[in-house]
Amino acid sequence: MVKLLLIIPFIFILVGMPFANRIQPMVLGIPFNLFWVAAGILLSTCILGIVYHFDKQNKGEEQ
Repeated sequence: MVKLLLIIPFIFILVGMPFANRIQPMVLGIPFNLFWVAAGILLSTCILGIVYHFDKQNKGEEQ
């Protein structure tokens, strides 16, 4: 069930990019489009960490 979280980054970039496709406003000194992509990368990293932490297959012993 937690693996359904992996859909969020896909939707964030695919659906949000047409709305974020603009240069103004500037966020943290970079164009909004670049900020949107950077935020998507950070969001993806957080979600992958959450999925890895709660995945039951990762609880086994290492060989």
